[in-house]
Amino acid sequence: MEPLTFVALIGVGIAVGVYATAVGAGGGFLFAPVLLTRHVESSPAEVALASMCLVLASSGLATVRLAREKRIDYRAVGMAAAIAVPAGLIGATGTAELPREVFALGFTVLLAGLGAYLIWRPTGNAGAVGQRGWRRMIRDGRGERYLYWIPVRRSLGVIGLTSVLTSLAGIGGGLFFATITIRVMRMPAWLGVPASHAIVSSIAVVVVIYHVATQHFGDPLNDVPPLLIGAMIANPIGLRVASRIRESVLSRLLAFGMLIVAVRVAFEAF
Repeated sequence: MEPLTFVALIGVGIAVGVYATAVGAGGGFLFAPVLLTRHVESSPAEVALASMCLVLASSGLATVRLAREKRIDYRAVGMAAAIAVPAGLIGATGTAELPREVFALGFTVLLAGLGAYLIWRPTGNAGAVGQRGWRRMIRDGRGERYLYWIPVRRSLGVIGLTSVLTSLAGIGGGLFFATITIRVMRMPAWLGVPASHAIVSSIAVVVVIYHVATQHFGDPLNDVPPLLIGAMIANPIGLRVASRIRESVLSRLLAFGMLIVAVRVAFEAF
């Protein structure tokens, strides 16, 4: 790899890392299009492995930082991971069987659908009090107390389906899980973003292990080091941004970015 390309990919990693970390994602929805564009001859499984390695590093680092701030509801994350991890593995096994065109089409539909939803409803009913469900109360590192109720059955159904689809697309699903934890599980955004990172990290571990075990190695892995360096530099910046931007503003910025990526991937593939 040429030095200029290496530096450029670090810049891409920083840009993606700040944006993705701020919204509770691992960055797979942006890393995957970069890899798809740069490696047009690579299989979906090879792209998925490289993308999920980056997702694991980005969300894993964010999870560790947020855990130090006592912002992770471990029981809620454990419940979600119990469904998300096996469902994610099911999705990962299907990636190797997908033609590249189908892979790109599914990726485009997922991003366009969520982007349209976030434009339609830029804010949700996070932390709604007085709802039936699993009562949770968390006190964070600052001493602030958060009380909320999680509708368990609905949450588990949505988490399971999302895990299959996003692992199939090789994107980690952080964008979707950030929406799920806040709008479906009704967690306060202050706790929903950390929960999203923790759930995505657990899925990424299993998916990466699967793709490594099945030897889905390829050229996209060569881009991982510079992108990873950029993502690690961006991680603390993204967490700082997340604590200062309103949900509605972030949702709209996120939605437009997703729609742009969806159009570009569709154009490149077809």
